[in-house]
Amino acid sequence: MQKFHLVVNTEEEAQRAVATIWQSLKVRGEVGMFPLDGKFRIDVISESDLTPLQISQLPGKTV
Repeated sequence: MQKFHLVVNTEEEAQRAVATIWQSLKVRGEVGMFPLDGKFRIDVISESDLTPLQISQLPGKTV
């Protein structure tokens, strides 16, 4: 199990990141998208581990 968080600048980036997580990377687990002050945070709890390269290719900044 792996947990990580992304922060993106726009809702479009957040939607693109979530689509990539579910469809391209085939993550199974929990993904939540939360609005911040002008930005969006994406919380991911994945049943299988992603490589650091896969995470770094997602939009936004990993926190």
